[in-house]
Amino acid sequence: MKSGIATIGAVIAAGLIAGLYFLIGIGWLGLAIVAGVVLLSYILANVTAGSGFGEFMRGWLVGMNAGLNGFLGLLVYRFLFGADVGLIIAIVVSLFNFLAVLAPVSQNGVYQGLLGWFNWFMPMSWLIAGLGLLFFVTNVLTYLIFHLIFRIEYVRILDLDADWKTGTFFMHGGLISNLNPIDTAFNMGNFAFVDRASHHWHIEHEAGHTLNLGAFGSFFHLIGAIDENITGGGTDAYSERLAESDNSGSSGRNIPMWA
Repeated sequence: MKSGIATIGAVIAAGLIAGLYFLIGIGWLGLAIVAGVVLLSYILANVTAGSGFGEFMRGWLVGMNAGLNGFLGLLVYRFLFGADVGLIIAIVVSLFNFLAVLAPVSQNGVYQGLLGWFNWFMPMSWLIAGLGLLFFVTNVLTYLIFHLIFRIEYVRILDLDADWKTGTFFMHGGLISNLNPIDTAFNMGNFAFVDRASHHWHIEHEAGHTLNLGAFGSFFHLIGAIDENITGGGTDAYSERLAESDNSGSSGRNIPMWA
């Protein structure tokens, strides 16, 4: 990866978010504009991956997310902890996110471990992580009610596991897990759901998506899911190629974000 070019993209994108914040604020309109820009940026990054411009766009996507985490964090944490403490937390979260643009940092195991857990402090990760928690609880409740009481096999939870390094919690089986049409696994932030038909946990790959969420945010995660499952990207989807780089045993067209 070309960290220098990516850093230029990240700085420009973070500046764009700052300009948007001071122009119209980060309200619903601002978030809608950002979501549209992320979509266009994802498409450009996907079709140019591996080139110098592709590295610029990778950095651009990280920088946008870092800027959003900073300004949204400022709003949230200032409300929770006061102006001074809120400002400090927002700056730390934003800068920590920004460091993902640098290959020596993003490929460092200590940074990856912190980044996975940092999702809980990054406002731009909360949508996906929150849905993941909701799915996890739904699986548990349907298991307790419909399997333990009514013996419905489809909702049975087969096993639990965790990638403690990135704070990703895995559930094999359960209602939501088994709704996966391709019978493998999918990630919702710090929660991953493995279909009962799968004989593998897919831990490294799904943990890669947890890292993706921290670096690129919820808009990117949702667009990546559409790219993989709806528009035909499959394993060549940009988000998939990034996440798969966390799998030490894989090769091919992976983008070496995490290894």
